[in-house]
Amino acid sequence: MAGAIAIAVCLLTWPLPSGVQPDDSVLVEEYSIGSFQRATRIVLGSHGTIYVVDEDENKLLQFSSLRDVPKSIGGFGWSSSSFDKPTGIATDGINVYVADYGNHRIQRFDRSLNYISSLSTRDTSDVMSRFGYPLDVALSEFGDLFIIDAENIRIVKFNTQGTFEQAFGDINAGKGKLQDPVKLAATNSRIYVGEKNKILVFDYFGNYIGTIGEEVIHQLTGFTISADELIAVSHESIWWFSPEGLLRKKSSLENIVSGERINQIQDVACLGKQLFILSPQKIHIFTNE
Repeated sequence: MAGAIAIAVCLLTWPLPSGVQPDDSVLVEEYSIGSFQRATRIVLGSHGTIYVVDEDENKLLQFSSLRDVPKSIGGFGWSSSSFDKPTGIATDGINVYVADYGNHRIQRFDRSLNYISSLSTRDTSDVMSRFGYPLDVALSEFGDLFIIDAENIRIVKFNTQGTFEQAFGDINAGKGKLQDPVKLAATNSRIYVGEKNKILVFDYFGNYIGTIGEEVIHQLTGFTISADELIAVSHESIWWFSPEGLLRKKSSLENIVSGERINQIQDVACLGKQLFILSPQKIHIFTNE
């Protein structure tokens, strides 16, 4: 299953004790690719394919390799292949899903970026299934879609047929109540919801399990999950957490060496030993050790 969002991993979820911080690690860039106006999300697909959304250009870009000129679709609008502020991407290597924030929908494309279908429930009579202003979308190994419903501040789940199944993280969720969700990831057993200062963890059925990074993460902008770690980023910092949810290392902008200065970190992705740091203008590739 392609992409960090679809890797089966079980992270235990107790927070790092307050005040315990490792020394900053130095990252040295190997190379960079891309030229964007303001990229905000990156996802890795199969066979080295990279997907990026550029919010300012209202575009989805696909890099088939690190050296190819990217293919793109989009531009501002309401047509099937246009967007009004794309804010999230998910892929299983066959389908590509884009959270189209301003149009209140999830657009589905094939791996050649041909339009397939649209999921939009904001005007449906079924109140429970409604979502608006989708901030992010995640795809599980089972093919279920999870969406950040920013209008109602919750997560909604749809099955492979596009049928609504459940909502969670709302006002009735207790400790799992969402406040300011910004990013979403799904495995075959866990749902991870990134908020500004922590990452909430739910089981596959939407039951709150625990929290990662509380008192450590500040102003989160993105995160990714690999087989043995969770990597979270803010505009100025990167944090690596162990499978037990403990902070293993961190880095900050002043300790990132790159050919073109990174002024801001938007998102992160990881594949094997390669770490992909997304800035508003470029994808910066590092060795992840």
